[in-house]
Amino acid sequence: MILELHEKIKSKKISALDLIKHALKSIRSHQKENNAYISILDHHAELKAKQCDEWLSVKGNLPNYLHGIPFSLKDLFITKGIRTTAGSAHLANYIPPYDGHVSEKLQSSQAVLVGKTGCDEFGMGSTNENTPFGAVSLPGHPQHVAGGSSGGSAASVAEGSSIFSIGTDTGGSVRLPASFCGLVGFKPSYGVVSRYGQIAYASSLDQSSPLAIDVSDIAVVMEELSKSDPRDATQVYQSKHSWVDVIKQQTGKKGLQGKTIGFHPALWNSCDPEVQEVGASWMKHFQSMGIELVEIPMPSFEHAVATYYLVAPAEASANLARYDGVVYGYRTPKTPNLESLFVKSRSESLGEEVKRRILIGTFALSSGYSEDYFAKASKVRRLIWNDFKNAFQKCDFYFTPVCASTAFLKRQFNKIPMDPLKDYMNDIFTIPVNLAGVPAIALPTGVSSQGLPLGMQLIGPTFSDQELLAFARNLELELPIDHGAKNHWKDFL
Repeated sequence: MILELHEKIKSKKISALDLIKHALKSIRSHQKENNAYISILDHHAELKAKQCDEWLSVKGNLPNYLHGIPFSLKDLFITKGIRTTAGSAHLANYIPPYDGHVSEKLQSSQAVLVGKTGCDEFGMGSTNENTPFGAVSLPGHPQHVAGGSSGGSAASVAEGSSIFSIGTDTGGSVRLPASFCGLVGFKPSYGVVSRYGQIAYASSLDQSSPLAIDVSDIAVVMEELSKSDPRDATQVYQSKHSWVDVIKQQTGKKGLQGKTIGFHPALWNSCDPEVQEVGASWMKHFQSMGIELVEIPMPSFEHAVATYYLVAPAEASANLARYDGVVYGYRTPKTPNLESLFVKSRSESLGEEVKRRILIGTFALSSGYSEDYFAKASKVRRLIWNDFKNAFQKCDFYFTPVCASTAFLKRQFNKIPMDPLKDYMNDIFTIPVNLAGVPAIALPTGVSSQGLPLGMQLIGPTFSDQELLAFARNLELELPIDHGAKNHWKDFL
């Protein structure tokens, strides 16, 4: 869709200001119900849009596909002069003095930031309810969650207030909301996008990840996100070809024929019947298009959740140690000494889920236990990577659900009491991807009998990101995928 809008702006059939006014109007009409945004940037967005239109008038051309396109950022990305909260009371009033990589690249491409979106505190959660800024609702279904932790980003695209959004994916935090909201969510291979200026949860798992209406939009955004950044030593991958060109050149049925997709029935058996039915339907479509299906078990997957909830909290306990009330962030008003300052500032400003994960991580790293827990988890992580490595010797991509069900009911409407362990198990299909560092994409596959979106996941080998996107784009063109969010922009297409 971005490529279509680019041509319309370029030919002056529409203006960037028209798009931004539409986006801001959508925010105002949906914010009360959906609560997608923590910070809404009305003045900033309109001023930027006017500058985009003036550029076109003076220069006569557009320097970038994203010129004038409205987007939103998960509030974990550092933005110069714009409040960045990480969904936490601890950083509720933090205004960064610099731009991180993601904000810098997108805004220099002349994309227009309309707001910072809601998220689970420091990215910890699957429902977007673990935050003092309030839960984010699934657009059109206010009793259901939009998914987490990038729920605000997904809701902003689904409600039509941004054309794309950038979230973070640590254990499925972009793919799960994409599935719940009927969007495309792409988690790149670890190392494709710089993490500079991305507030860390678990450093070896976090990856900046886009959400959009269709796969071609993802490619356009990745063109900017994947640009080199010398400030992040973990960014190791550089694409040899343009992401957009790869999508354009490999489009067509020939891009599907002869491909092999791996799957395993055990991964589907625990899913709701409608999820199983859609998965089976897609596999029939695969075969009809000349794609071979190969049954490949993934024995280490059953250990993925336990592994993740040792590795991620351990890294989080170290990363969040900096939020002590001394240099920046919340500081308790009354304290007799430095130790009390640390304890009270953190106790008063951090939420229950964040405290829980810090405690788990600190215990896993503590003297006498690190070998029993963190070290063993790291070894199992290697086994998960080996399973993927072995699988991709037999298939091109691997096919799984994103979640065993459609969007969950909010806790206030759910008669079953909150169970953290049960919440953690929701990520069983997405967590292995982050532990192995491989790329994955969530694609919308239809709606349930209740009208709730359904999504499926394709996983590729390490650094096969462009090939995975090209394959997903071909599927998107051949399969009956409903891009419902596109209707919000029909007047501009």
